[in-house]
Amino acid sequence: MGKVVHLHTAHPRVPIPYVTPGDRFPGVRTVTSAAASALSSPRKLTLYGVLGGMAVAGAIGWPVAVAVGAATEVITREQAARQRAEQERAERERSGQPAETAPAGAEQGTSSRTATG
Repeated sequence: MGKVVHLHTAHPRVPIPYVTPGDRFPGVRTVTSAAASALSSPRKLTLYGVLGGMAVAGAIGWPVAVAVGAATEVITREQAARQRAEQERAERERSGQPAETAPAGAEQGTSSRTATG
């Protein structure tokens, strides 16, 4: 019979850190989310394309197309700002922070006059 060689190897425990792309490139997520918010949604791009096409074809005048497109953008941004404000308010309420307070001295039923006599 042949000889059998047994190798005994040590297996030390080596902690391997878990690194995510966010750890390696911390600013990437904020840049990509800012870029995504700056770009229009496919639905709005379609609207702008249709408006442009109608203006080129002469179905509507270009000032009307510009006005409709600008109004759409303004309304969309206003709605998004209101939704963000509502979400922030709801988050403050959930976290237990007090709602916005009235200025000092503006309490109801408080009179600035003092009783004399």
